[in-house]
Amino acid sequence: MRAKRQFGISSRLYQSQRLRREHLLEVAAHGFECVEVVAAPGHFDPAQERSVGDLQQWLAEAGLVLHAVAAPTPDGPTPWSAAALGPVEQALFVARRIPLAVLVLPVGSLRDAGRSVERLVPAATPLGVTVAIDSRSASMTPVGSLVHFVERAEVRLGIALDFAGAARGGRLADAIEMASEHLASARVPAESAIDWPAAMTTVQKVGYDGPFVVDVAAAGSPRDLLARAKAARERMERWLTSI
Repeated sequence: MRAKRQFGISSRLYQSQRLRREHLLEVAAHGFECVEVVAAPGHFDPAQERSVGDLQQWLAEAGLVLHAVAAPTPDGPTPWSAAALGPVEQALFVARRIPLAVLVLPVGSLRDAGRSVERLVPAATPLGVTVAIDSRSASMTPVGSLVHFVERAEVRLGIALDFAGAARGGRLADAIEMASEHLASARVPAESAIDWPAAMTTVQKVGYDGPFVVDVAAAGSPRDLLARAKAARERMERWLTSI
């Protein structure tokens, strides 16, 4: 039998606040199994041992799995250089204490991104972490450019595919197929005009069996947004079971 699909929430829902135990308990109470934690100033600081220890305890209490950590976005147009990877490496090293599947990496220019990943991937591999390039990175659109970059890299990389962004122009199914061999994380919106039956059919076709991380970025209270995310999850599950 096919394993039950996991669904998660990105902590971007709470990014304006410091991440707290209550946030993770609220996510679990809405039926989600995993989370993507955003490493952002004032929200979650992976350089602080206490923050990582608290996260480990709160995940256990909530019964949640840490699917991904989203590395901090580089300041300005210049991406992480070999000399300035400290914050990203701290995000990666969360995996030394908490099992972690994916490090989502936003990047700037393709040239400098190559230097960054060449340093990160050898550190990530022994930890069992896939470094996945964020498809929302400006230099990685359209998706074909991202796939080309990943396939030309000298190290093994994944793709964190933002379904909402890839759906612009009505070509989400094509984007999923193009990224399929490298798909490490799937971020899905709670509400959009996406043709979900077609998207779910394509997901099943390409064999992606990882979690769907609902990335809620709309206005409203976290509880209301979580309710919308839960409703979106239920719709996706119905489509998946009907295929």
